[in-house]
Amino acid sequence: MGKKKSIAFLILTTILLIGLCFVCTVSFHYGTDNMYTFNSIVSMMGKDAVLGGTLADGETYVGGGYSAVYYPDGVLTVDAYEENLAALDGDEKTAYAADHVRYPDENGPLYLAKENIGEDGKPTPEFTEGFQAGVRVLVSRLKGLKAEGVRLDVCDDYTVRVFLPDGVGSQAVIFTYFAYTGDFSMRYGTDADSASPLSMKSTETVRDYVKSVKAVTRQGTSYVAVAFTAKGRKAVADWSEGAADSAATLFMFVGDNQMLGLSVSSQIDQSTLYISNPSAPFSAGTAKAIALTMNTALNGESVPLTFTADEAVKTQAQFGDLALILAYAAFGAAFLGMMIFFFVRYKLLAFAHLYSFLFYLFAMILCVWAIPFLHFGLESLIAVALGGVILSVSDALAYEYARQYVATSKTVETAVKMSYGRSFWQVFDLHVILALFGFIAYFAAMTQLAVFAFTFALGVVFSALCTIAVNRFHWAIMMALASNDAAKARFCNFETGTVAAPAAEGGDDK
Repeated sequence: MGKKKSIAFLILTTILLIGLCFVCTVSFHYGTDNMYTFNSIVSMMGKDAVLGGTLADGETYVGGGYSAVYYPDGVLTVDAYEENLAALDGDEKTAYAADHVRYPDENGPLYLAKENIGEDGKPTPEFTEGFQAGVRVLVSRLKGLKAEGVRLDVCDDYTVRVFLPDGVGSQAVIFTYFAYTGDFSMRYGTDADSASPLSMKSTETVRDYVKSVKAVTRQGTSYVAVAFTAKGRKAVADWSEGAADSAATLFMFVGDNQMLGLSVSSQIDQSTLYISNPSAPFSAGTAKAIALTMNTALNGESVPLTFTADEAVKTQAQFGDLALILAYAAFGAAFLGMMIFFFVRYKLLAFAHLYSFLFYLFAMILCVWAIPFLHFGLESLIAVALGGVILSVSDALAYEYARQYVATSKTVETAVKMSYGRSFWQVFDLHVILALFGFIAYFAAMTQLAVFAFTFALGVVFSALCTIAVNRFHWAIMMALASNDAAKARFCNFETGTVAAPAAEGGDDK
């Protein structure tokens, strides 16, 4: 490969690595009052709560938090069912027992209302679709938090466990509001029960009147900002025209749940309402929870089921408040030590290993983020580190074989080809065996061991690709920049000589 092509390829791969580094690791706020956040892939990865705590700024997540389980209407735990049953007598007790079915079998963890069970003994399609719609709405709301470490897991087919890290704040309020389902509506009157709903034509929806709902913090005060369309602004202005005499209230609901109530003492005629609570000001978390619940109800799909969240449970950071930071530091120190070794031993050739390692690392970060059942924790961190060790050993093996061949007066290019021919099957066999071990362990394992096994298997796969393809490619284009064989040897810190050629190994026969 010529120098110009080598330089072009090197520039392209460098730009790609810089872009991956930015997307994977850099988070920042932007926009007016920092309303928007660009979240890095690392920040959006689900994180195991056994690591970390909360940093001094009270916002940055490093582990620990609260979890709650959402139950759709008609779904009970065995304990809740037995408690309800014990409170009944006679015919009521018999009828209650007859109206519920153990799920998925007589030893299952749930009871389902019989109305949600079809003739085939399985949950009805309507109930299943309604539950799935509710999960999609919950996912949308949790994504809107833009908080590091938020997790959602569907458990036992028909319950949802949500984890909110310490840094989110107002967890109890978020759990409560996010359970609300139904359509967004506006009502106007003296009290919520008698308030008149927005009058719309049959061809209209509330979207014709309300654009969006957002949380805004200005000068330390948090608001829920409701933006109206021109038609919505006129409707609210007409409603509130005689507000000074009626002392009415503008109510906003999600389903049957009141979200906001704005006392109106004068006509409202503005495109955006900034609503707060003077007697009990909204925290930033509360405003965001209200806004996300209302906005997803405004823009999202209809959810026929109602959800109830059980009491939130505190999850402590089992390895200390700084465990995640220390884990990052330990990984960084190991990475630095690895690169010092490669630069001391192989000089500029270490850049080829650096590129292959970074491609491996970013590929693993993207996989842990994108695969739903994986999350960032002690197990996955160890698995990624072990994959990196295997990659480093494989690259060093090829380098050492090349060093031996150059010492026998082979040209560097010839030595590279011979080293990969000699090490290929050793590297290939090792990676196949370890990858199979990881995937088999995943299918046989449970919970955290399964996370480790699958992550480790992925790491082995990417290690193989990076050492066989990425490392060799960058080695070739970097050495093409050297003017002659002696310069290439100096580039790799190889010494030329006339020692005997290394003996062939069994792997060469393949």
